[in-house]
Amino acid sequence: MEIFPTAGLAVISTSMVLAVSALAEEIRLTDIQTEEEFASEMPVTGMVETFFGDFQLEHSFPTAQTADRIYELIDHQRAAQLYLWALPIVAQERLAQNYFSNFDFKYGDFVRIESFNERRGYLTANETTNYALGLLNTDRAATVLDVPPGVVIGMVIDMWQESPTDIGIFGPFEGKGGRHVIVGPNTPQDMRPDQQKLGDDFQVHEIGTDRAVVLARVAGADVEVVQKTWDQIQMYQYGAEPATVVHAGGDKFLPTIQPRGMAFWEVLHAAINNEVLSERDRFFMYWLRTLGVERGKPFEPNERQTAALLDGAKVGEMMAKSFVFSERLDGVLREYDWRYVLGGEWGDGIKYDQSTQNFDIFDPRARYTYEAQLTSPSMTVPRPGKAQGYVAKFEDSDGERLKGEERYVMEFQREPKTDLFWSLTIYDPDTRVLLDNRGLESGDDVTIDSLGHQPKKNDDGSFVVMLGPDPAPEGWESNYVRTLPGRGWFPYIRAYGAHAEFYDGTYQLPNIHRVDSFDEYAK
Repeated sequence: MEIFPTAGLAVISTSMVLAVSALAEEIRLTDIQTEEEFASEMPVTGMVETFFGDFQLEHSFPTAQTADRIYELIDHQRAAQLYLWALPIVAQERLAQNYFSNFDFKYGDFVRIESFNERRGYLTANETTNYALGLLNTDRAATVLDVPPGVVIGMVIDMWQESPTDIGIFGPFEGKGGRHVIVGPNTPQDMRPDQQKLGDDFQVHEIGTDRAVVLARVAGADVEVVQKTWDQIQMYQYGAEPATVVHAGGDKFLPTIQPRGMAFWEVLHAAINNEVLSERDRFFMYWLRTLGVERGKPFEPNERQTAALLDGAKVGEMMAKSFVFSERLDGVLREYDWRYVLGGEWGDGIKYDQSTQNFDIFDPRARYTYEAQLTSPSMTVPRPGKAQGYVAKFEDSDGERLKGEERYVMEFQREPKTDLFWSLTIYDPDTRVLLDNRGLESGDDVTIDSLGHQPKKNDDGSFVVMLGPDPAPEGWESNYVRTLPGRGWFPYIRAYGAHAEFYDGTYQLPNIHRVDSFDEYAK
C-alpha cells in the first residue's frame, strides 16, 4: 500500500483500493438495530436530553424554539472548529500583511529579526539565533532560492504551514550550498524551471499554496563570515535576475500571534481571498460562507453571524489552549511530563506534511500552530545530528501550573549533546512569545543556552537554573530568569543538531521544583 503526495492531495494506489475493499468485505454486522431499539433512542413527542441542553419534539418535529436553538448551536460549533482549522493560515497571513504594511516590501524580500522587540512578535521565537524571514509568490513564476555554503538553518513553508524542505545544513544540500526551485499550484508551465538553464545542482519543491514563507538563520562566531553568508542568499522569480532586498527589522513589534475577536476572522477572510482553495478544505469553506466569511465577497457578517464568530473565537481559543497546556495524546509525552513540541508518534504529532495514510491531522496541527509558527522536516523527524529537537513543559513537579509569583529551580545533570547549540527559553502562555520582563530591574534576559547566554556550571558539568519574581541572587544572573507576578510562564528546551540521546530518553530532562528560596542553590 502506497500513498504518493501530490500538491496537497493523496493519490491512492490500486493495491490500497483492493486492500480496503477486502477489509470492507470482512466486516459483517451480526445484530443490526431493531425497530424497538431505534424508537427507544428518541421520542416522537417529548424532550431530547443532550450535553448541550434539552430539545423539544412534537410528533417528531422540532418545535420552533428548538429549531432556533439548534441553528444557533450549529453556528457556534462551526465557528469554534473553524478557529482551530484556520490557526496556521491566520498566523502566516498576519505575517504577510505586516510586512507589506510596515516596509517597502515585495515578494522575494526578507526582513531581519534580531532585537528582543522584533523577536517577541513571533510565536515562540528564540533568543539564541538571528532570523531573516522572506515571502515568495509562485502564481506567475517559480521562485528560485539560492543558498550559499555555510551554517544556514531554515525552511520553506507554505501558508498552511506545510513544509516541503529544509534549507542549509539540515536540507538536501547539507550545508554545501545549492539552489531550490519552489513551484506552486498556479505556476505557469512556461515559468517552471528549464533544467539546462539551471544546471545540475538544484531541487524542485512543490507547495500547496501560491505563497510561502522562507526562514533562514545563519550561525557562526565569525561576524564577517556570517554577514558574507547573509549577503549571498538570493530569492527571485525564475527568469529574473537575482536581486534580493533585506529589510532591517527596525525594532518593530510585528505580531504573527493570531488576533482575537473579529480581527481573527478579518485576517482569515483576507487569507482565503489571497490563496488557492485546497480540495480538502471545501467543506470548511461552506461553513465559513454560512457565517459571512466568503471568497470574492466583502466581510460583512450580520448580527447573528457576528455573535457566533465572536463566541467561536473564544471557545476555539480555549480548545487550542487545552490542546497545548493540557495534552492528552500519549505519543508526544516525555519524562516529567515534558512534551514533544514537534514529532512524537504518527497521528499524535506533526510530521512532514501533516498527512497520514488514512487522515490529515487536525488537533495536533491546531495545537502546534497556536503555540508556535513554522516547521520543517528536520524539526519533526528525530535524525540524530541532522535534526532539531524541541520539548516543552507546563507544570511543576507537583503538577501545579508555573506561576510568575513563585520561585522554581531546574537542576540539569549536564548539557544535552548537540552539534550546534542547545537553549532553554521562557515564554508567556497568554501570547506564546518571549516573556516580556523588560520593565523590571535586572529583567530582559529570558534565555539560557550554550552560546551567548551560558550558565555557571559545577565541576562535573551540572548546573541549576532559577526562576522567580525577585532580582537574581548576586553572581547568578547567568543562571536566572526573572518572572512576572500574576502571569504564567513555560519553558522550551531546544537542541539543534541533537544527538540520539535527546530523542531516545538517554538524556534526562530536568524536573521543575517550586522552592521557598534559592539559598541552597546559589552557592
